[in-house]
Amino acid sequence: MADRLTQLQDAVNAQAENICNSIGVLQASALPSSFPDFEKSPVKSEQHKEDYCQTFATLIANTAKEIDLLIDFLPSEDISQESQEDFKRLDKENKDAAVRLEKVVGAGEVLLEQIRKALHEIAQSQLEIQQLSSVKTDI
Repeated sequence: MADRLTQLQDAVNAQAENICNSIGVLQASALPSSFPDFEKSPVKSEQHKEDYCQTFATLIANTAKEIDLLIDFLPSEDISQESQEDFKRLDKENKDAAVRLEKVVGAGEVLLEQIRKALHEIAQSQLEIQQLSSVKTDI
């Protein structure tokens, strides 16, 4: 189901991108409007323009159809009694596993602290031995 939701999210994102791009392109390619009360009249330029309206309309319509199709393939809200029982059983198993994991993590943290203490004691012992060795060689 996550794959379908991911596909749906991607399609919605693509649709938002299509709409934003279409607005940007249409705004960039629109001719300036003339206002009779202003002194300056807009400069009219002859540019080769594609039919952006048709292109983006087709793109947006196709993406909307894809979104509708993906929504149709999502599972329905009607869940059978057997499926509900399976979900309850899986939820209980998940909670039990979470409790076991917490216990294991706690035990691991205790062991980690013991290992750190042992390493600290080893390091202290090695320092003391090095200091004693350097004192003996100086004599």
